Amino acid sequence: MRNFFGRLAEFMQDRYGSDKLNNFILAVTAVLYLINLFARSSIMIVIIMLLLGVAIFRALSKNINKRLYENRRFMDIFGGAGDFIKRQYMKIRDFKTHRYLRCPYCKAQLRLKKRTGMQQIHCPRCGEDFKKNILF
Repeated sequence: MRNFFGRLAEFMQDRYGSDKLNNFILAVTAVLYLINLFARSSIMIVIIMLLLGVAIFRALSKNINKRLYENRRFMDIFGGAGDFIKRQYMKIRDFKTHRYLRCPYCKAQLRLKKRTGMQQIHCPRCGEDFKKNILF
């Protein structure tokens, strides 16, 4: 078994490997596969195989610069979506203990302890102070 991992590491040397775009392609492939369990479409099987082929091709590619460029473009377009989903999850998770507000000056997202009434808030990003009435 030790020899197998050594050979695998030697094979993967100078290859691109996995990145966020590959993870996204594999996640889409998994979702399509689960949908295809009920739909039973031969066209969807072809799409799933093509997506798997693209993911494997990208992971085993030796053209690292081109794969980096592809991943950078993907992150430029869809990178903010992950941050948005993470912020929404944190808002739901911290609903009982914290409140999230936006700074009126720099539009930064601020996380405040749950206290009601008029609050004096200091934004750590822009340094401005402002008052906000928190109702609940």
